[in-house]
Amino acid sequence: METTPGNRAVSHGEFFERYEKGDLPWQIDRPQPEVLRLIDEGKFASPILDLGCGAGDNAWELARRGYRVLGMDVVPEALRRAREKAVKAGFSQPPEFLLGDALKLEDSGLEAETILDCALFHIFEDEERPAYVRGLEAVLSLGGRLHILSFSELETREPGPRRLHRESIAGAFGKGWTLEEAVRCRYWDRVRPDGAHAWRVTFRKG
Repeated sequence: METTPGNRAVSHGEFFERYEKGDLPWQIDRPQPEVLRLIDEGKFASPILDLGCGAGDNAWELARRGYRVLGMDVVPEALRRAREKAVKAGFSQPPEFLLGDALKLEDSGLEAETILDCALFHIFEDEERPAYVRGLEAVLSLGGRLHILSFSELETREPGPRRLHRESIAGAFGKGWTLEEAVRCRYWDRVRPDGAHAWRVTFRKG
């Protein structure tokens, strides 16, 4: 367990309540810069699964760039906002959005060449991680990439989720996963003008 601030995982119920109250410090209404960097570097391939997509800012940017994208979230209000944004944007190939639990991917029948986990992994308890990784293994194609953006141990300010060390993220992925890249970066939100200290970690399956 991480010992830095924000070391408690976040429950689904808390996310439902936050969307109902409009208490969304992570909702910046634009794609995360690290996601844009990955796009520019050509590190996405369709179809893309955006897990914990929230209001869909990363998903609709990927769709705008011509990728086929499915965004998944467990909170209906988040998906309502995402669909509303996609309609307003008027994309010829808009992202799709699906209500679903990222801890129950194993039997979903979904397939992806790239999976984006933008600030989802760091909300899980240690005991939830194996089910999450099994689901990723079931969905991601051989040779496909998984991109994780997570708060890092350097971020000491509240609020926020668990803060993770690089080793904690990498240690959740065993045989069959290759760590391709781990980069210190920033995760932008509404409460930190300089962004939160974060990790951007890329794995390749197989």
